[in-house]
Amino acid sequence: MKELKDHILLANLMAKDYAGDLEPEDQARLDAFTSNQEQKDLVVKVRENLLKQDHVKRYSQFDVDAARRKLEWKIKFKKKTKIRRLYNAARLAAVLALPIAITTYMTVTFIELNESQYAQATVEIVPGSTKAQLYLSDGREVDLENTDESQISEVNGAVILKDSLGLNYQSYSDEFNSKIVPENVIVTPVGGEYQVTLSDGTRVWMNAKSEIRYPVKFKGDTRKVSVVGEVYFEVAKDKERPFFVEAGGVEIKVLGTQFNVMAYEDEDRIETCLVEGSVELKGKGFDNTATKRILKPGDKADYNRATKNIEVSKVNTELYTAWIKGKFVFEKENLGGIMRKLERWYNVKVFYQSQDLRDYRFSARIDRYGNIEDVLSKMELTTRVKFDIENGNVVVRKR
Repeated sequence: MKELKDHILLANLMAKDYAGDLEPEDQARLDAFTSNQEQKDLVVKVRENLLKQDHVKRYSQFDVDAARRKLEWKIKFKKKTKIRRLYNAARLAAVLALPIAITTYMTVTFIELNESQYAQATVEIVPGSTKAQLYLSDGREVDLENTDESQISEVNGAVILKDSLGLNYQSYSDEFNSKIVPENVIVTPVGGEYQVTLSDGTRVWMNAKSEIRYPVKFKGDTRKVSVVGEVYFEVAKDKERPFFVEAGGVEIKVLGTQFNVMAYEDEDRIETCLVEGSVELKGKGFDNTATKRILKPGDKADYNRATKNIEVSKVNTELYTAWIKGKFVFEKENLGGIMRKLERWYNVKVFYQSQDLRDYRFSARIDRYGNIEDVLSKMELTTRVKFDIENGNVVVRKR
């Protein structure tokens, strides 16, 4: 029984290690295991064969975060009588996630692996494409990639146009009831991107794993939207109605401008990069007081989620906006940040032989729609690392 408990603990520690979430006290416990030669051999065996397991492949492709967020949006739109059932479903998903992880690693621990049994499978890794889910105010969900509808009807008479460029909210039927303005949500999955034109003519580009919530028609003396992930805005000029973007703990106020917002929940900061015009950025401090910064073209503001501080610097804006033109442009960027971008775009999981590899720096200009093997081979030319693709995962090793 004690051996079983030890192996369960080891499985959890190694899962944290591969996810990059190992705390100092966890590292100490893992080191204690490897002080015993038998346990050390076990850890080596697991690390050598972990990525060859079909169980790991299936688990790594399951996007827990996306599933959770999808449930949250449904909860927001459904009637109260259905909220508890959906909430319980979300709790069940969370409860099941840990046993799945433990089972995966325990399978690796107790099964004697044979190299000949696990031949490398050929898994095609393709770049992202135009796809997203539209959540209407009455709870309906529209798959924008596969629907053939050119007009999508909202409540109160609103009509949304869909064409090859995306969604357009600038057209309405005569029956539109301006007293009750419904809100819509667009969610792009991992490996997805989408464009939308809001009712005022503001154009929006959404990167992979992103969300935007907005009214189908702006009403009153302000225009407000909220985002998660990475979104590029080309805001329609309207001196009488400022445009507000809420992104995590940051509020951005503009009149008419172009800027990029990066507010992924797995990043430690929220970035706002201004291309054209002027914006006022407001961040919430620990005591709920607001810190304000005025940005000029070429400025990038970093809001640190932990310290609540805002730092402004001059940058090459192309580094932060090239994605809307189909490019990856990196300039002395750390490998950890680069690979997170590739994970979102190519829908892959990245594992590191050692955590210090995340700090390696890299510069390049790469086609965003290219084959991932080509992208990684170009990166190998200028870095001291080697990339291996195993069962649809990318493994980063020292060279």
